Parts: sequence; C-alpha cells; structure tokens
Amino acid sequence: MLMIELDIFSDTVCPWCYIGKKRLENALNKYKNLKIKQTWRPFQLNPGMPPDGMDRQEYLISKFGSSDAAKTVYENIYEEGVKEGINFNFDLIEVTPNSFNSHRLLALAYNTNIQEKVLDDLFESYFLHGKDIGDPNILLQIAIKHNIDAEEFKSYLSDQENIEPLANEEIQAKKMGINSIPTFIVNKQIVINGAQTSENFELIFEKLKARIN
Repeated sequence: MLMIELDIFSDTVCPWCYIGKKRLENALNKYKNLKIKQTWRPFQLNPGMPPDGMDRQEYLISKFGSSDAAKTVYENIYEEGVKEGINFNFDLIEVTPNSFNSHRLLALAYNTNIQEKVLDDLFESYFLHGKDIGDPNILLQIAIKHNIDAEEFKSYLSDQENIEPLANEEIQAKKMGINSIPTFIVNKQIVINGAQTSENFELIFEKLKARIN
C-alpha cells in the first residue's frame, strides 16, 4: 500500500487553511487505498497577537487599511468556502484570538491520533460560531468533547516546558522558506503552497502512485 506522509503548516484562525483542509479531504476521499499520515503543524498568522487577542474590527482595519477593504477580501473567501461546503460566519467573530494555545491543543491531540477531528472543531468553533479559540475555557470545552481529560489539559496548558518545542516548529518552518499558509509538504519532498484545488491534490497522488507501479 502506498504511504503518503503529509506535513501541513497552518493556523487555526486562517480561513484559507480551513478551505485547504476541505479540498484535501475531497481529494483523499477518492483514494481510500492510500495510507495517509497527516501532521498539522503550527504557523501563526499573527505571532505578535496579545495573549487575549484583539478586537476583530480593529484587527481588520490594521491589516487591510479599512473595513471596506476587509469586506471585499472576506466576501471572496466566503464564496470560496461555500464551494467546499463551509458557510463562514465572519460577522459572529468579535475577537481575533492569539492562536498559540489552540496549536498546543492540536499537539496534544496528535498524541492520541485525534488531531484532524480537533482541528475541524477548532475551525468550526471559530469560523462558524464566532468562538474565541484563544480562550482556555473554550479550548477546554473542545478538549473534553474529544475525551481529553480536563485536568490533564489544564495541567498541559500550565506546563511551560511544552511551549518551546512547538515554537521551534514554527521557527524551523521559516528557516525552510515557508512564509505563507497553508503549506503542504508531501513525503518530505514536494512542497505545495496555498489552498490548492482538490484536482491538484489528485494529480499529485496520481504521480506518486505511478512511481511505485
């Protein structure tokens, strides 16, 4: 059986990463005979974000220059999301969070092979329900939903020793030349930038299949 290893650098507050995940899943649905190992790795869009996040409108104006400019950008993202079955609800978002602790939850989820499910929940909580996924209480709710012990997660968040390894992953990504997300690395060799179409993913999987046939 063909084994494909995917390392995906993304952020939990990146709408294109959510779209990219859906497109990847659509492609993988056609390749049930492939063995896929996915690892979702941290890459913060806003590494300097205050720990408690930032008012959403202030953030958008600071990033895009005006509310109108931001609206144009997010209307395009909304339309692309609908094509993939995502109904973004940007108007519900009041706070743009600091996403680092959500990446810590994903690192913990990886250890029990539930990373993709937890990531889906983080995306849905933020983009569909407007929840502040920088809030430890929101993260705790998501952790419990996926059978992560509440006390274990609280202890994990308070443990400073697991911060540096995760932060180093992002540093290494930048050293590798990754400066935008999502970025998909296939079998440590093929680098795919951006939320590619499902068809592009399928082409890559076909080429990998052809190499071993």
